[in-house]
Amino acid sequence: MAYDDPIVNEVRKTRELILEKCQGDMDRFFKFIREEQNKNPERLTKPAVVKKSLQKVSL
Repeated sequence: MAYDDPIVNEVRKTRELILEKCQGDMDRFFKFIREEQNKNPERLTKPAVVKKSLQKVSL
């Protein structure tokens, strides 16, 4: 039985809506995503920040 996560469900639904808008064309999909990212660069995580936080995790 799969875990039902509302955030994951929202992300998947949004992805499907964007794919519909792009008529299933993956090139258009990724172009749309890049354009949206460029509109809000402050909302993106920087790779260096991710690396630092991953170094703190011990398995």
